[in-house]
Amino acid sequence: MQTATATTDETVIWRYLSAERLRDVLSGSLYFAAATQFDDAFEGAITDAQFAKRRAQSERFLSAKRDVDAALQSTSRAFAELRRLTKISCWHASDHENVSMWERYLPKGTCGVAVRSTVGSLKSALLPFRLEPRFGEEGIVVRKVQYLDFSKDEFPEQSMEAPFFFKRIEYRDEQEVRAVLSLRMAEEFGVQVPDLGVSVGVDPGQLIAEVRVGPVCTNSDVRRVQEMMQAEGVFRPAMPSTLSRRPVY
Repeated sequence: MQTATATTDETVIWRYLSAERLRDVLSGSLYFAAATQFDDAFEGAITDAQFAKRRAQSERFLSAKRDVDAALQSTSRAFAELRRLTKISCWHASDHENVSMWERYLPKGTCGVAVRSTVGSLKSALLPFRLEPRFGEEGIVVRKVQYLDFSKDEFPEQSMEAPFFFKRIEYRDEQEVRAVLSLRMAEEFGVQVPDLGVSVGVDPGQLIAEVRVGPVCTNSDVRRVQEMMQAEGVFRPAMPSTLSRRPVY
């Protein structure tokens, strides 16, 4: 069963970042990590039901069990290699900050930031990406992640990139929107693809609606972030996290 809500270009999204990563964004560079760099070992994996279908299909053409197993292993290796060739920028869809996202993306006690944007602004802000100037432009797809029960569900679509837009239902609290850059075709044409992430050009003024400065940060940190943004010509507000508010009893 899919668990996802529809997104539009007006959907509010957040990217939780260290101060160093924010500096990169302000200078026009958005980092896309390779799927191999994520903690979730299931990045790029298929569901149990789909693997069973893959086995059944192999058994229709191969009679010996050892040949079926060899074919399955070969296919799995090929699809696992897509994890290196798929670069991803992850965003959280929500109208508000999320305490779990602060804790997940920033080490405890670290002063970081959350960039607020929208799906439409992210699409518009991404600049054409080429591995090298002489190569063709590589496409980037921005979509909401859908969450499935990997023990019984199947992907509702079949494509080489589909495994990177579906995650296990246990991760549904992430409400993730992804910008996905597939460099599979570049690799097939003999282009050397970096093992780790790549930096994609971005228009920070188009991307950033505002920046929230983390709940463990000080007022001085807020001022430094605002000064950093203004120095880069990004005239958007830097504000304390809503989690910084003091309670009233």
